[in-house]
Amino acid sequence: MTALVSWCFRRAGVVIVLWFVALGGLGFAAVHTGAAFRDTVDLPAADSTAAANLLRAAGTGGAGERVVVRSEEGPVDSGAGRARLDALAARLAALPHVVSVGPPPGEVSADRRIAVLTVRFDAPAADLGQGTADALAAVVRDAGGLTAGASGELAAMTAAAPDLGNAGIGLLAAAVVLLVAFGSLTCVLIPVLTAAVSVGCALAAVTVLSHVMTVPKISTEIAALLGLGVGVDYALFVLTRYRQGRAEGAEPAAALAVAAATSGRSVVFAGVTVCVSLAGMLTVGMPFLNGIAVAAAVSVLLTAFAALTLLPALLRPVARRMSVRPDGGDGRWGRLARAVTARPGPYTLAAVLVVAVLALPMAGLRLGVPDAALDPPGSVTRTAAELLEEGFGPGADAPLLVAGTGGTSVGQLREALLASADVGPPTALPGDVWLLTVLPRTAPDDPATGELLTSTRAMARIIGSPDAHVGGVVAARADFSAAITARLPLFLAAVVGISVLLLAWVFRSVLIPLTAAVMNLLTAAATTGAVVFAFGGPIEPYLPVFLFAGLFGLSMDYEVFLIARVQEAWRRHGDTRAAVVDGVAATGRTITAAALIMALVFVSFAFVDARVVREAGVGLTVAVLLDAVVVRCVLVPAVMARFGAANWWFPGARARPARGRHALQGSAR
Repeated sequence: MTALVSWCFRRAGVVIVLWFVALGGLGFAAVHTGAAFRDTVDLPAADSTAAANLLRAAGTGGAGERVVVRSEEGPVDSGAGRARLDALAARLAALPHVVSVGPPPGEVSADRRIAVLTVRFDAPAADLGQGTADALAAVVRDAGGLTAGASGELAAMTAAAPDLGNAGIGLLAAAVVLLVAFGSLTCVLIPVLTAAVSVGCALAAVTVLSHVMTVPKISTEIAALLGLGVGVDYALFVLTRYRQGRAEGAEPAAALAVAAATSGRSVVFAGVTVCVSLAGMLTVGMPFLNGIAVAAAVSVLLTAFAALTLLPALLRPVARRMSVRPDGGDGRWGRLARAVTARPGPYTLAAVLVVAVLALPMAGLRLGVPDAALDPPGSVTRTAAELLEEGFGPGADAPLLVAGTGGTSVGQLREALLASADVGPPTALPGDVWLLTVLPRTAPDDPATGELLTSTRAMARIIGSPDAHVGGVVAARADFSAAITARLPLFLAAVVGISVLLLAWVFRSVLIPLTAAVMNLLTAAATTGAVVFAFGGPIEPYLPVFLFAGLFGLSMDYEVFLIARVQEAWRRHGDTRAAVVDGVAATGRTITAAALIMALVFVSFAFVDARVVREAGVGLTVAVLLDAVVVRCVLVPAVMARFGAANWWFPGARARPARGRHALQGSAR
C-alpha cells in the first residue's frame, strides 16, 4: 500500500494524466455505445409471467399501452375534441412497431371528456427498448390541444430517467464542511475532485456494462449516491492522516507514507467491505438487483482506488504550500466518553430509546411497487393515472388479466368476480385461450387490491380452469415483492454473517462483531422506520435490501476506525474503560465530520424526481448520522464499558494486553 501511494506521489503527472485519460476514454465509450438500461424484472416462476406467456402464445404478447386524453373545451367524442383525438390516433399509428390503435373515441368517461385509446405494438416492451418508449412519450406530450398521458410498460420506462443534477449540490455542501474543517481551499478541492473524477469513471463504466448485463436505469443514481458519499470520505481520511503527519513535522513524502500505512489500509478494508455487503444482494437471485449491486460496487471500488492513487498525485504540487491548522484537541469527545463509560446503563437506555422511536413507523412497513400516481409530476404515467382515476375510478389503472385455456366455466368465474370487482365479458383468443379483464374498485397500491388479486387467483383455478393465471401490472408487482420477500432471510443471514466474520477476523473477538451486528440491525430498523415515516407506503421491495447492504458496509468503516483505536489503547495499558475513552477522543471528531459530509451528499439525492432515489437518500442520511453519532459515539462505548475485558475474548487466544504493541496499525487512521 505504501509503495503504491508513494509511487503515485512521485509520478504525480503520469497518474493524473492516466486518470483523466480513463475518464475521457470511458466517457467516449459510453457516449459512443449509448445506454442499454433495462428495468424489466425476470420472474420465470411467477404466475404473472405464466399469464404473459399464455397471452403471447395467443398472439397478444406485444406491448399494449393505454393513451388517456382529456378535452378541456368540450366532449372528446364529438366536435373539435373528436378531431384532435383523431389526429392524435393517426400520429400514434405512425410510430415504429405499432400494430394497431383502437379506433377513436375508444372508451369514454361518463362526462364524455376523457377517452382511452389502446395502442398495440409488435413486441414486448423489454424488446422494443428505450427509443420506442421515448417516441411514444413524445407523441403523447404533444397531444395537439388535449391533456394526455400513457399507461403501460413502455410508458413506465420514461417515468424517471436518471437525473444527477443534485449531485453537484451535495458536493458543494461537502465542500463547505471541508472548508470549515480544514480552513484551506486546497483541502476542499482535492477530495471533491478525487470523488468527482472517480464517480465520473464509474458512471461511464456502468453505462457500458448495461450492454452485457441487466442494469436498471436507477443504477446510475444509486452508484452516484454511494460513490460521491464514500469518495469524499475516503479522500478525507487519507488527507486527515497526512495533515497530522505534517503537523508533527514530517516531510510530505514521509507523512504520506504514514497515511498510506494507516488510513490507506482502512480505505481498502472499508471499500472491500461495502462491496462484500452489496454482493449480498446477489443472494436474492434477480438480475435486476444484481445490476444495482454491481453498479454500486464499481463506484465504491473506483472511489477507494482514487483515494489511494489520484489523491496523492493531486497532493504533490501543493504539498509544501498547504497550510496546516494546529489541532485544537478533542476534549469534548473525551468528556463525552468518560461520562458514557462512567454510567453505561443510562446512556445505553437513552441510545436504544432514540433508535426505538425512529424504528416505530417500521410497524407500518408495506412492501410493493408504488403506483404511477406517485411518479414525478408532469410525467406521462402520472398524468395517465390521474386521468384514469378521474374518469373511470381508482382501479382503472390496475387491471388484472385472467387468462387460461380450456375450461367451460368462464361465465361462472365472471359472475363470481363481479361481486368484488368490475369484470368485462370473456374474450376468446387463438389457441383456445380465454381472457377476462378485472378492474378493481380500489387504487393499485391499496391493500384491498392485493386481497382482490389473491382471491382472483384462487377463484380462477377453482372455477375457471387449473391452467388459469392472473397477470397485469399489479400482479407482476405483487409477484416481484413476493419473490424478494421470500429471499430476505437468506440475504440477511449472508450480509450479517459476512460482517461478523470480517470483524472477528480483524479484531480477534467474539463479542465485538456480535454487538456490532445487533447495533447494525437496530440502525437498519430505525432507517427503515424513518423512510416509512417520510414516504408512507408502499415501499419498493428492493429498497430495504439496498439500504441494508449499504448500511452494513458503510457502518463497518466507522466501526473499524473506532475499535482499532480502542484496541490499540487497550493493548497499551489493559484498561477497557480508559481505552474506550482514548478511542472516542481520538476518533469522535473525525467520525462525525466524515458522517456529516456523507450525509450532506446523501440528502442532496432526497430531492430528485425518482421516488426510490429520494427514499434511498433519506434512508442513508438517517443511517449514517445515527450510526456515527448515536451508535459509534454513545452506544458502542457504553456497551464496551459494560462488557469490560470480555470484549477481547476469542477462542484459542489469550485476552491479555500486550504492552508496547500496537494493534491493527494498518487499520488505524
